[in-house]
Amino acid sequence: MRYVFIANPQAGNNSYEKYRDRLAMACDKIGAPYKFMLTQKPGDLTDFARSEGQIGDEVRIIVLGGDGAVCGAANGIIGMDNVEFGCIPCGSGNDYVRTFGGVDGFLDIENYITAPSRYVDAISTGHFNSLNICSMGIDAIICDRTNRMKKIKKLLGSGTYTLSVLISMLGKVYNSLKVTIDDQYIYEGDFMFSLAACGQYYGGGYRGAPMSDPSDGLLDFVIIRRVSKLKVPWLIGKYKKGEYVGSKRFSKILTVHRGKKMKIECVKPAVVNIDGECLKLREVTFEVIPRAIRFIVNNGQ
Repeated sequence: MRYVFIANPQAGNNSYEKYRDRLAMACDKIGAPYKFMLTQKPGDLTDFARSEGQIGDEVRIIVLGGDGAVCGAANGIIGMDNVEFGCIPCGSGNDYVRTFGGVDGFLDIENYITAPSRYVDAISTGHFNSLNICSMGIDAIICDRTNRMKKIKKLLGSGTYTLSVLISMLGKVYNSLKVTIDDQYIYEGDFMFSLAACGQYYGGGYRGAPMSDPSDGLLDFVIIRRVSKLKVPWLIGKYKKGEYVGSKRFSKILTVHRGKKMKIECVKPAVVNIDGECLKLREVTFEVIPRAIRFIVNNGQ
């Protein structure tokens, strides 16, 4: 087994410098060949991961970064059974790894690089693929605003998302959508957002899909109808903790489904979030890719 570590040397508070020596020593200890690849431009994560996977031998590709790095590298290797994929989480949110118990097991370098892998699903979007959560609506608008607040993000970290929530609440908080699940369940009207999930967390710790299992071959779909702005602050706390299922506050506005495909159509172009990357579209389809990647997990889950 050989190891490939991919990092952006300019990102993640010098994460490459912080973990490089520990990763090298861990590989030397088990006698495994390894190399580091440093990105220089957008697209390198995907291209590097794809080129290493296409060699065809057994390889562990591990990215140093946050959710954007995980998504970027994953898009290069989905469907490659010879590749085991991992992450040293050193981004601002690190939401994907929260589903597997949080960052601690992933930062236990010596044990992590030899930990077992498990198949996880992904989400096809027609644009690029996602490992975690995709959505259209106010949460995507908040994500887009968070991405654009880069200078503040450096100061506040995941708190930037909460600030973006507050700012976004000053504008329109709903879209007129038609949502079709598995070609048979149709919902139409004004919605705050519609979400498709493999993982459970996004937005720096918001547990948007608390029952989602990244390995069950299905997606969790969450749809929340329009409410008045005055009610939003009373809902955010339970939503962030993932306590909205079964809550009386959400009983009239919440729809939860588990299935394989969600098509969302919007009257006007709206922001779509794909693992933190944002596009503006009138229509998008989220569909599960079962057993897309072998993901390395160090906590027994």
